[in-house]
This record gives sequence, C-alpha cells and structure tokens, in this order.
Amino acid sequence: MRLKNARRSEDTEQINVIDWARWQQGKYPELELLHHCPNGGSRNKSEAAKLKQMGVVAGIPDLNLPVPRGIYIGLYIEMKYDGGKLQESQKKMLRALAEEGHYCVVCYGAEEAIKILQEYLNLKAIDTGNREDVMENQNLTIHKNGKVKCIPR
Repeated sequence: MRLKNARRSEDTEQINVIDWARWQQGKYPELELLHHCPNGGSRNKSEAAKLKQMGVVAGIPDLNLPVPRGIYIGLYIEMKYDGGKLQESQKKMLRALAEEGHYCVVCYGAEEAIKILQEYLNLKAIDTGNREDVMENQNLTIHKNGKVKCIPR
C-alpha cells in the first residue's frame, strides 16, 4: 500500500507502526518478532470458513510482540483510529490475554503504539512472586490522545 496519498485509517496507522519497528530493529532486535495476525478483512464465505477451521479466532488484537518484559509474558496492541470502537469479541479477547499475563493495550494511532512499544521494550524484569501485588487492570488499557484509561472488567 502506498501511503503517500492514502487516507489515514487504522490500516495506515498500523503500517506506520510496522515501518517504524523495521527501522528500529538495530536498537531493539526483538522487534523482528512483532507481527500481525490477519484475522480481519473481507473474504468470501468459503475462504472465511476455511480460515475459521484453520484456527482464526474473533477478537485477536492486531499486533503481537511475543517477548517477555517486566512482569508480562508478551504485548498485544489493538489498533484503532479516530472514533473506532472495540467490538465485544475484542474486549473479551483483550481481557483473557491480560488475565494470562500479557500487556494489552488499545492504541488510537501510530504515535500511541510506538510509545507503548518503546516503553514496553525498556521494561526491566520484576519478580512478582504470585502476581498478587500487580495493580488490577494495569495491563489492560486504552491510549488515546496522550491519555490512558483502564478497560473496565
């Protein structure tokens, strides 16, 4: 996709994140593992049925970085743009992934996602024992216009 004349969208914002990640692999080699699982998009019925049989699951976040940092076992980013809203399947999946120890965020735009990736990659390992001291909801947040709020359980 040529971004020069493309209208800004969730897709173009995600492409910008991936472009940034590719350029930053010298500083953060772990970014080589950042990937998108193509669950979304329009497909014909037979292709959609085949993908479902192959394991496509509704609500899987857009980007995954399967690298442990801090107290987390990996990072998931759901990309949104402008007034985009989370679907119920996305909320359910983000909650489930967060409960399993992933850091899960919803980012409205490339800048928010890049900031999260940088912060995440700079986390130091923390021994939390049984994780009882982990603040509830801290790994399930929405980042929009520089503001952060927790996704309610």
